[in-house]
Amino acid sequence: MNETESEGEGERANLFPLREIPTAPGIIGIIGYVNVPINTSDVRAFKKEMGKLMDDPLGVSERLDEFLGTSIYSYEDLTAILRSLFNTEEREMIRQAGIREWERRNPQSTPGDQKWPSQDPRWNAQTEEGRRSMIDIRNIIIQGIREAVPRGQNLSKVFGECQGKNETPTEWLERLRKSLQIYSGTDPDSPVGEVLLKTQFVAKSWEDIRKKLEKIEGWQEKGLQELLREAQKVYMRRDEEKTENTG
Repeated sequence: MNETESEGEGERANLFPLREIPTAPGIIGIIGYVNVPINTSDVRAFKKEMGKLMDDPLGVSERLDEFLGTSIYSYEDLTAILRSLFNTEEREMIRQAGIREWERRNPQSTPGDQKWPSQDPRWNAQTEEGRRSMIDIRNIIIQGIREAVPRGQNLSKVFGECQGKNETPTEWLERLRKSLQIYSGTDPDSPVGEVLLKTQFVAKSWEDIRKKLEKIEGWQEKGLQELLREAQKVYMRRDEEKTENTG
């Protein structure tokens, strides 16, 4: 993940979750909500301890749940936190999984894309309905992280694949795509499939290609076709060097 991109993408100097306080001291039952700043350096520090979504979605969800605590976060704050912790594709995976899980659990309730809208709904924290919406989206995010990565023993067959030394990057990527679809039933063109393919394509490429791809700044944010082009360059240079040596 490109930390420069993720931290700069709409992130503010501070986050402002809401905390419940008495607004009229001495009068029982009068409660209000005020913003209590959290420095985003805390979020960046947490990211180092959080773990990786693709490796341990359950652990990541539990750690983020604990990190967020009992405060109530606005849509804007939660969006900033997600941008700091996950790349674009991971965020889309989490959103789709969270919406899907919400609708599975609440078939007669508000549609998932309204519970987690794509634009800031500007919920009012001073109303019960607004706070309920903020709490719901927080819980949907945690559940989305838990369910973002496909489960099943067959997925291990995909993760076990490695590029052959003489296999072209194009052939390697196509083999990964087929394996992903056959063994896990995941659509390679979906956000989940895109992340899985990209991760495996880089991590399990032949050593010289892998090292080159991992040196690309923010490679997690690059498209598969761009990574494929870079891999092809390394592969072609290898062939050229072999020709020169035999010549």
